[in-house]
Amino acid sequence: MRIEWPYLLYTFLICIGGGLIQATTGFGFGIFVMVFFPLFLPVVQASSLSSLILIFLLSALAWRYRDHVQWKQALFPAAIYLIANTIIVRLIPKIDLSGIHFWLGVFMVLIAVYMAFMNQRIRIRPNWKAAAVCSTLSGAADGLFGIGGPPMTIYFIALLGGDKLAYLGTIQCFFWVTNLINSFNRITGGVLEAATLWLVLPGVLGQFIGIAAGNRVVRRIDSRHFQPFVYLFLAVAGILTCISGLLRS
Repeated sequence: MRIEWPYLLYTFLICIGGGLIQATTGFGFGIFVMVFFPLFLPVVQASSLSSLILIFLLSALAWRYRDHVQWKQALFPAAIYLIANTIIVRLIPKIDLSGIHFWLGVFMVLIAVYMAFMNQRIRIRPNWKAAAVCSTLSGAADGLFGIGGPPMTIYFIALLGGDKLAYLGTIQCFFWVTNLINSFNRITGGVLEAATLWLVLPGVLGQFIGIAAGNRVVRRIDSRHFQPFVYLFLAVAGILTCISGLLRS
């Protein structure tokens, strides 16, 4: 795959939008960029790029909340996550990905439905079984689509939701470590193409510009009023991605 200069601009602009949504809603960078990256990149390359760019944001957040990380609570789910993620990433070169656009669209719609209607209703017991299930789903989804946050969010809220700083510190460090190893798996497994690395720099710059802009916007709006538009956007994008996937097949 050859990276041309318009791709650098597209990546920069898309990551500004992703950073803006991340700052104003508290989530969604990876979800947002994965709506657009597959328009000019193969889905696997798009998810790899999203994970690499997100590492820089996670590094800053993990450092900010480093004193509140509950390492013992994160070790077991991290191990399960990395096993599932490694298996998926190693299998990607060997499986037929012709229908992956359709399944990416389905996944987006499911995330939109969950965030809009079930985010506050689903309650789980934070035991090892729940950790194993959520970690497996998260690792597999991140390996395929670069969107693995929702299952682990459910688990860590159930486990540490009573302590906001412990929750923020633990989940940010969890995703920082797992994204690092996820990216390592993609590179050593031959999934991530060298040309895609050229898009990381404009993506990181755009991400932090979007976050800086979002930090100013969030003072003027109630993020709870902004989130429904994000969910609707994600659902519509998922449906269009499904249709695109069917037309491709």
